[in-house]
Amino acid sequence: MKKTLVLSLLVSILILSACTPQAAATPVPVEPTVPTAVPVTEAVESPLWTEYTNSTFGLSFQYPSSWFGPDEYISDQDLRLQIGSDVVYPYGTDRTEQIYEIKNSYYVTIQYSKNTQNDVWEETYNSLLALQDGESLSDARSQLIRVRQLSLGAFEGIEYIATLSDTAQTEPVYGRQVILFDEQSNVLTIFGTPNNVVIEDGADWRDVYRMIDEENLTLFHEIVESMTIQ
Repeated sequence: MKKTLVLSLLVSILILSACTPQAAATPVPVEPTVPTAVPVTEAVESPLWTEYTNSTFGLSFQYPSSWFGPDEYISDQDLRLQIGSDVVYPYGTDRTEQIYEIKNSYYVTIQYSKNTQNDVWEETYNSLLALQDGESLSDARSQLIRVRQLSLGAFEGIEYIATLSDTAQTEPVYGRQVILFDEQSNVLTIFGTPNNVVIEDGADWRDVYRMIDEENLTLFHEIVESMTIQ
């Protein structure tokens, strides 16, 4: 993930012949050496990564070392994790006690359920399965936008965006989610969402949330693609 900045410097040295004491020096024309242009690749800053591993659930993934977390919460066969670019509070912390300092931060929440009998996700998945990439599905309150179908080892799933419909009048909601499942009824969901968003006067909140989501899209995909499940 790291690129190295390589700088090549070509130095040409011209050596002039000395004059002998007995004769006058005859100037000898020398063709100037033109340095060969060497393209220089600019360095691209890449984050350092930290690995999380849970041997009980057989789940591991990488996340930016500068991020906070992960907060880990386990209940029976369910594992919930959260990481983010601002402070990560323990699961269940009252919203009034959560104080954030970084504007337009980003959080990723991961939930892995083993042998789950909860099939609530299936309705959403089947609805998205009937769509083409880029198509959306709306009702009075919500809107789902299919992004792509993907595979992760033995898991198959869909990535999509969940937001409010045009008629919903509640507080802003915008997140990118992945639903993955295997043949053993194991379900993995990964949810990325902007947090502590600043919306300037006159700005459309959807545009602001979408911009923050797109700025973190590469990191979100790298987190997803780094996951292994045993």
